[in-house]
Order: sequence, then structure tokens, then C-alpha cells
Amino acid sequence: MVKYLLIFSLVISVGLSGCAATTSRMEEDRRQADVHLKLAEAHLQADNPSAALRELLKAVDLDPANAAIRVALAQAYQERRAYNEAEIQYLEAIRLSANDPRYENNLANMYLVMEKWDQAIVYFGRAAKNLLFDSTHIAMTGKGYAYLQKGDYTSALQSFREASSIMPNYVTAYFYQAEVYRLTGDESLEIATLRRAIDLAPELLPARYRLAVLLLRGGNYQSARQHLEVILNFAPDSSEGEMAAELIKTVP
Repeated sequence: MVKYLLIFSLVISVGLSGCAATTSRMEEDRRQADVHLKLAEAHLQADNPSAALRELLKAVDLDPANAAIRVALAQAYQERRAYNEAEIQYLEAIRLSANDPRYENNLANMYLVMEKWDQAIVYFGRAAKNLLFDSTHIAMTGKGYAYLQKGDYTSALQSFREASSIMPNYVTAYFYQAEVYRLTGDESLEIATLRRAIDLAPELLPARYRLAVLLLRGGNYQSARQHLEVILNFAPDSSEGEMAAELIKTVP
């Protein structure tokens, strides 16, 4: 009886020792993975996605269930325009994180780059509906932009307006609202929305140039000239500055 108890004890001891060793190894792997992740983040900030990719591939081998590593790997792939690989990593990060809305929003943003409008709408919508997401206005604006590219101006405008109601000072939502009005031929609302955008962001040159064009078309020469002069003073070498330099010559 003692013999069998001793054998049983040894088996348990070996088993516990093995678990401890495994746990220790896993912890060490996670520490090493974190080191590689931090190095990768530094490379991404230094605009070196290839170096980041090398570090992240090592990190994911060491800690494959780490959602933060997966999403960083997705970003590195995206920087290299390896969109299919990036998509795989974003989806895995979303799964591992139990649908983190930040990751859903970033995946949707990549879908915009890929011109996959329907997929972008789905994931921006999922992010926006998540009560834990603190950037709902950004997701709604992205969703509106996808609708805009599909030519669904009603849905686009609804999304942009919702973004503005959530975050009244979010200039991007107003800028794209104005774009909807431009495409639908509603100049009065376009002018009003552009003015709102410029009030929020005076340096928003595309909005200021478009407003100058509309004011010039409506015969409001003094205001048109003022906006063009602001562009020329602020950024004469920009594309808007070059266009403003030509347009101001036509102002009576």
C-alpha cells in the first residue's frame, strides 16, 4: 500500500512540476512577446513597417492569443499594403478580444482603403453600436463615407448628421455633409455647412477653397477674395494654394 501511495505521490509531484515549468515558460514567452511588441511599435512610429513586421511575427509565435499583438500585426501588414493578411489578423484580434470596437473600427477603416464599402459599413456599424466605444462619432462618419462612395446620399447624410449630434465639434462630419450637399446640388446648405466646418477648423483648406468657389459663383466677391487670401497666406505652396492663386485672378 505504501508503495502505491509513493508512486502516486511521485506522479502527482512530476505532474505539478511539469505544470509549473509550463506556466513559467508561458510567462517567459509572454514577456518576450511583449518586448518584440514594444520594439515593433517603435518601428511603426519610425515609419518602418518591415522591421515592425519582423518583430511582430516573432511576438505572435510566442503569444498567439494576444489580441494587441494581432492588431499591431494587422497594422504592419496594412502599412505594407498586404491587405488580405491584415484582414486575417484584424479578424483574429476581434475574436480574441471579444469584439473590441476599436479593432472593428480599424478593420472598417481598412475596408475603406480597399474600397469594400459594404464590409466597411458593417464593421463601422458594429463599432458604433458598442456602448463601450468612446469614438462613436468617428465610426458613424466612416460609415457615412462608405455610403457616400456607394452613392447612397440619404444614408450618408443620416450617418454624418448622427456623428455631428454625438460630437458637435467634429469637423470631418460637417465637411462630408457639405460634400453630400454638393453632389445633390443643394448650394445653400453646402455653404452653411462649409462655414460651420471652417469655424471649427480655420486651417481646413479644401473647405475654405470650395466655399470661395461658391461665394464667387453667387457674386459675393469680397468674401470669396477673403477666403482665397487666407489660403494664400496660410499655405501658398499647397494644391489649394495653387488653385487659389489662379482663382483670385478672376475675382472682380
